[in-house]
Amino acid sequence: MPNICDRCGVDIDTLPMGSWPFCKGNQADHAPGNSNVIGDEIDVEIKHGLCNDDGTPKRYRSRTQLNKDAKAHGLLNYVVHQPPPGTDKSKHTSRWI
Repeated sequence: MPNICDRCGVDIDTLPMGSWPFCKGNQADHAPGNSNVIGDEIDVEIKHGLCNDDGTPKRYRSRTQLNKDAKAHGLLNYVVHQPPPGTDKSKHTSRWI
């Protein structure tokens, strides 16, 4: 039994693998999708806040462990955009769309 889209009438089972199964009434809306997966692996050395008990910097190699330790210490990881005076651009923060 075919799997027909109720909005545009296309047979969803005949679409290429990875195609978007939903549409707004146009068969072109069923184009293959794309996604970006952010892995858990990192390599970051924390010098303030989440350092070792003796005050030395602590190295994290997974986002999961970093978030777990931050939560245990009541800390929140966030980025503050602070560009140089006179501009709204910063080499350290940017918005990717």
